Order: sequence, then C-alpha cells, then structure tokens
Amino acid sequence: MAVVTGVTGGLGPAVKQALEQAGYTVAGISRREADVTREAEVNAAIERIVQQHGHIDALINVAGGFAGGQPVHETDVSLWDRMLALNLTSAFLCCRAVIPHMLAVGHGRIVNVSSRTALQPAAGLSAYNVSKAGVISLTDTLAAELRGTDVTANAVLPSVIDTPSNRAAMPNADFSQWVKPEQIAAVIIDLVSDRWGIVSGARIPVYGSA
Repeated sequence: MAVVTGVTGGLGPAVKQALEQAGYTVAGISRREADVTREAEVNAAIERIVQQHGHIDALINVAGGFAGGQPVHETDVSLWDRMLALNLTSAFLCCRAVIPHMLAVGHGRIVNVSSRTALQPAAGLSAYNVSKAGVISLTDTLAAELRGTDVTANAVLPSVIDTPSNRAAMPNADFSQWVKPEQIAAVIIDLVSDRWGIVSGARIPVYGSA
C-alpha cells in the first residue's frame, strides 16, 4: 500500500502508475482529497487510508509548488509562506501522520521530492530554494530518527521535469535535456523496494543532462 501526494500534478501520475505496475495499491492525495498544508486534513486522510487498507508501506511526497522571480529584498512574505507551506510543511505533516503506522508494523519507505536548487540555489527563487532545502534537512532528520528500524527516508532531487506545463512555460528550451516523469518514477520505485532497505538519508540527483 503506497500513498502519493500531489498525485494529479506533473510527476504524481507517473509515480502512481509505476507503483501500480510494481504491484502496489496506491492511494493518491490531491487537493480534492485533502489540503496537505493543513494538519487536520492530512491526519484525517491518512486515518481513512489506514482504516481502508490496514497499513501503509510507502509514502511518496510529491505535492509542492513553484513560484518566484524576485530577489530576496523584493520577495513578498505571502509568497515565502506559500512556498514553505506547499513544499516543506506538507511533507512534514504527511511524514508525521504516516510514520507511527509504519513503526507499528515495523516497515516503511518514505521518499520526499526535493529539488536541484536545494543544493544549487538559483537567483530570484529564495522561497522555493529554501523550502526544498528544508525537505532535504527533514529527510536527513528522519533518517537519523528512524535508524535501527526498517523505516527509511530518502530524497530525490529533480531539475526541470519534462511536463506539458514546463514546456508551455519555457517554449524555447531544449526539451531533450529534461528528465521525463517516468524516469524519476523508476528511481522512486527502487527506493521503496526491499533491496534498497539499507539506504536511508540519501539525496539522489535525478538531473539527467539538464
């Protein structure tokens, strides 16, 4: 049983499909099911999933957002708050809700989606950069706290993903350099598999040639 947040976004559908092909039952969480920036809604969604399926083997935190374009001194506080909520608070709340269920059964895999900009910040994207860097720190913290259990936490770091929305936003870019959602999903499938159970706290770049 796997939970995928942001299941209707650019990467989410490919992750859901890959998990299903690997034999998982997938519960997708989109904004229609729950606002993943709100504690009560996240807790209620996870409880519903556990009641229906009995356990959660994997959590993939794909939900997030991208915004920016201004230097720090011109960045609106509302944008800062929105990026932190969408990209970091959402992952924190979902991990917080799922981990007790994983610990109860002695097994679990968490994969958080960070970004290349977490390690290589881009000018004009302070809120996005910091929120995605926070996802890495959260993942590192989880790996430390869960050491000695069979619950792991890892992160993948995409650059620009080859999605219709990104192509529309950057029509003059070289799309051949971008990584496809299905390629990132394949890495995530490895991370939730038993053979990767010895890996926790990894920050895996999935940049391709971008």
